Amino acid sequence: MTSITRELFGTLKDGRTVQRYTLTNRKGTTASFVDYGAAWMSFQRPGDTESLVLGCDTIDALTTQSAFLGSTVGRYANRIAGGQCTLNGQPIQLDCNEGKNHLHGGRDNFTHKIWTAELSETNEGYPKLRFRVRSDDGENGFPGNVEARVSIVLTDDDEVQFEYEANTDAPTIFAMTNHVYFNLDGRLQGNLDNHEFRIGADQFVDVDDTAIPTGELIPVADTEFNLQAWTAIDETLRTLPTDRLKRAGGYDHCFCYPDDGELRELGSALSTTNGVMMSCLSDQPGLQFYSGNFLGGTPYADGLSYQQFGAFCMEPGAWPDSPNQETFPSVLLKPDETYYSRIVYAFTAL
Repeated sequence: MTSITRELFGTLKDGRTVQRYTLTNRKGTTASFVDYGAAWMSFQRPGDTESLVLGCDTIDALTTQSAFLGSTVGRYANRIAGGQCTLNGQPIQLDCNEGKNHLHGGRDNFTHKIWTAELSETNEGYPKLRFRVRSDDGENGFPGNVEARVSIVLTDDDEVQFEYEANTDAPTIFAMTNHVYFNLDGRLQGNLDNHEFRIGADQFVDVDDTAIPTGELIPVADTEFNLQAWTAIDETLRTLPTDRLKRAGGYDHCFCYPDDGELRELGSALSTTNGVMMSCLSDQPGLQFYSGNFLGGTPYADGLSYQQFGAFCMEPGAWPDSPNQETFPSVLLKPDETYYSRIVYAFTAL
């Protein structure tokens, strides 16, 4: 029997409450989310000793961590150089919250909002959670009043399916994703030593020492970014053998796919310890692969924190700095359009 439940997660300092929602499928697999940031907090199958998703155990950890743990990020997921771009011939200055650049929507981003939740089920009887939030015109410099929505379904095949939608009343730039962190051996294992990765892309976005694109797409062939076959990266993370990896502190790069709206596998990860495989599918043209370079010290409970390289992210979405790169896929959202994207995280046991 499937179910979806709600319980109090904690109370913010201003008195507002944060709720946790747990989806359960017919196998007994659970996926939990909180309405603060519409964040994915856990994923656990029967037999798993701990969650395969990194979340927070306390309200203080949730509200003080800066790693975007499981959060729905926007209005623009990824970086924009100098927080500047031009829209319809008019210059726009966005909030700069990563040095001189804009990251994941700015300081007052979707991560720090309490989303309105609706509980239901699909025609197949799968539990469904729908979050929505409003972002006002001018927030963090973005034009237009925007309503954003994300629907989340847990299937009996252990797929967590996301559908993102948004509308605006003025032309704006927009791109959402989920910033979930995975460790397929369990969230507290602290390293990726027993993981292998596969990313089928032929190219990745070249970036400078501030993670802003140079405008060049680099073939993965004969580079450390060739993950087209199953590849372990633990030794690479320990040694950071190239300048590109040293600049980023590990992997934090966008792999490029066709911008054709087709749902396809963008990347997969495999635990060589327990045989769990997670496949990431999306209709988006980019996959930001992040190896938890700055995860160390991120709190999950009182006095407890995650470790550097203790998890990975596969974030489908727009390419970084797309508003300033003429050859990159467009991120323009108009009033007569509805933003739509899909992400599926599928878990299987080999």
